[in-house]
Amino acid sequence: MAKESMSQELIKCPCCEKMVPANDVELTYRLPDDIACMDEEERASTCKYTNDYVVCDDEYFYLRCILPLPVHDTGREYCLGVWVQISPNSFNKVWELWDDEEQANELPMRGLLANNVHLSTGAESAEVMIQLTGPTSRPVAIVKDEACSLYKEQQSGITIHRASEYSDLCR
Repeated sequence: MAKESMSQELIKCPCCEKMVPANDVELTYRLPDDIACMDEEERASTCKYTNDYVVCDDEYFYLRCILPLPVHDTGREYCLGVWVQISPNSFNKVWELWDDEEQANELPMRGLLANNVHLSTGAESAEVMIQLTGPTSRPVAIVKDEACSLYKEQQSGITIHRASEYSDLCR
């Protein structure tokens, strides 16, 4: 049986000169932190959820989003997979537009990060705006809270080395 060769583009980190896979794994949170800390029985009795949203006690509403961080000198983005808590009205609007091809034309909605993103400071409950992007793609989270270190990373970008540090958390 022949072994398939999988070639992967490598990029040299200017900080440490480490060769980093260009399509490395991106850090993703499976659930909002408050939901992840529940045991399975409690989660099953209080939450309705899919890979895209969580509704807890018909009171707390979460939406899975991507938080893009531009990577210096690559023309690429490193995307963190995060959860954002949104208001019931915003959730209803998202639900209404779920399959709408024109949803990206909606105004951004306010929310709060629902994950304490590793390697960052001030992330948990940081204010964000979410922008719907389309029925087959996750909404984008834009950090508005300047006290959150992700704000600066999103505005100024990150090094390849930093992207690799985030990816190392997945391993």
